[in-house]
Amino acid sequence: MMENMKYKRYIYSLFAVLFVSATLTSCTEEEGTDPGTDSVPSIIIYQYAASRPNNPDNDIVVRFAANNKTSEAYYLVEKTAEKETHVSSMGEEGYKDYVISNGVRIDGISGASNADVTITDLYGAYTITAVAVSGNVKSASEASFTGLEWNDVASGIYYFGASTNLINALGLTSTPTVLQVCTTDADLYRFKDVFGTGYSLKINLIDYRGSDESGEYQFFRIPVAETSFTYSNYGAVGVRDVGYWQGSDAWVTDNGYESGMYADHSCFLCIQYFVSAGNIGYGYDRFVAE
Repeated sequence: MMENMKYKRYIYSLFAVLFVSATLTSCTEEEGTDPGTDSVPSIIIYQYAASRPNNPDNDIVVRFAANNKTSEAYYLVEKTAEKETHVSSMGEEGYKDYVISNGVRIDGISGASNADVTITDLYGAYTITAVAVSGNVKSASEASFTGLEWNDVASGIYYFGASTNLINALGLTSTPTVLQVCTTDADLYRFKDVFGTGYSLKINLIDYRGSDESGEYQFFRIPVAETSFTYSNYGAVGVRDVGYWQGSDAWVTDNGYESGMYADHSCFLCIQYFVSAGNIGYGYDRFVAE
């Protein structure tokens, strides 16, 4: 009886070893399961916001990450509608060849490697396609980016009044600007170049309304934005509304620190100017439409 039990345990143990061995073998044969064991080339696209002096509305930083089977790689940037037309006419495999023939070879890609590329002046919807190559084997990946486009709404004068510190330091009083609306988002506006060339101020209309002696107005939010200004020895100046400053929408919608746009597109902006060390003033700037 004891010998039978030992024999059974031996059989069970042998079965378990064989099962685990078979399981491990099947796993390592799957593509991409274990790092460094992929059997085909691969490339992944990561997107990052472009920093100054680039224009984050229309420029983008792309990182291409290839695996160890990739010998070379190419990328192509096309209007999304044009890319879809090409794929429809030539198929996915044909489009890979099209990218290789018409795209840009990515410097620095060979084996497991990364390469960063800044792509500029994208207005509207674009698709970025990358193709990894190893001999006759090719694989593709893609990413999308929509560059903002704007239509003029009203010309006018922007009056600085919120930060006495900044006004006194820089002599800011007013500047001409154009209020524009985004072509793909009817609630997104900007005051073009109001803080210097390339430094526009975006505002987002929200579903709140109020009225005062000047008429009815629609509330809007002012997200964090950069300016071209510097203050004393404290460095770069940024702006935002009080809600973003205090970390609560209620400051804007319920506590009276709202910003608003009138029917003629004139605006009042309850805005804070700040540096890395802290607040340098908040109050009201104004835009008077012509």
